[in-house]
Amino acid sequence: AAPMKTVTVDYPQNLTPSPEPKKPDEAPPKARREDVIFEGTTETIQELVIESPVPVLLDVYADWCGPCKQLTPALENIAINAGGMLRLVKI
Repeated sequence: AAPMKTVTVDYPQNLTPSPEPKKPDEAPPKARREDVIFEGTTETIQELVIESPVPVLLDVYADWCGPCKQLTPALENIAINAGGMLRLVKI
């Protein structure tokens, strides 16, 4: 095997820390449930997910699934509180 080489790296001495990211002054206004929460079907998935103008949180759930039932209200609140910046599609 070849002998290992030692590499020295000189870092700049005058680095300044990055500024803190700006935080929004206030949360966006809540969206109406019917504007951001949808039930996806094979007929609507193209429009609701693929052609969505905003990011989509896709909730794949089952009516018999206990954890799904617990998670659904939290996901719905996220979508409503995001003020239309994303949509929740449940399939």
